[in-house]
Amino acid sequence: MKLEFISPARTLQIEIANIINSTFEISLAPSQVPINACYPKYGAHYTSAIALAIANRLNKNSLAIAEEICLENLKISPQWQIEAFGKGWLNIFLSEQYLAESLSALDIWQPDDILISSADKSPDATMRYAYARCCALIRLANRTVDFLLTNIVWDFIEPAEISLLMQQLAIADLLEGHAHLDRSKLSRSLAEVFLQFYDRCRIFGVSDKIAYRRLLLIRVTQKLLLAIAPLGTNYAIYL
Repeated sequence: MKLEFISPARTLQIEIANIINSTFEISLAPSQVPINACYPKYGAHYTSAIALAIANRLNKNSLAIAEEICLENLKISPQWQIEAFGKGWLNIFLSEQYLAESLSALDIWQPDDILISSADKSPDATMRYAYARCCALIRLANRTVDFLLTNIVWDFIEPAEISLLMQQLAIADLLEGHAHLDRSKLSRSLAEVFLQFYDRCRIFGVSDKIAYRRLLLIRVTQKLLLAIAPLGTNYAIYL
């Protein structure tokens, strides 16, 4: 049985919709709650304009609505914090534990239809280099890093690590939702974010726990590059 991946964004949509429905006694589907990844803006992981979207419907001030959502959220979830700002935007901050759980879930999750193409089309230079780096680092890590570790330590983390994870979560969400993908654009974007991570984050010469966390990010990047590869793209020569 295929393991379904439920992203933080989808979970947040459900929880915020439940809060709104119980607090304001309206019927709002989770899909109607906009959740957008925004890291590193405001230091938050996600933002939502749902309070502004329903202000006219409720005939209430959007900031007041946002503040009520924040108060109700405090009662239900230690996994994230929600703060109101501006005219009623919601900034959402995920806990370190929830980030770690999300990365672990991505590592064991298997997207549909990952195929190693035998076509002749080569990926562009950025995608090709990113995928080759993933493969080389994982081969080296298999000889030097303790993959028997089971706990991801998230005590000190580079912003480049979170940026890569947020990109991975967004792509996984699109794949699980069977959304139409601009595969070339997504692949280039993931490759660019990965290479920023690679430039800023040492994989070797750090503690095993930090190396393990970063290697999971690399394994997920490799998997997603295959899953969203433009049709006919051949990564096989880099395996």
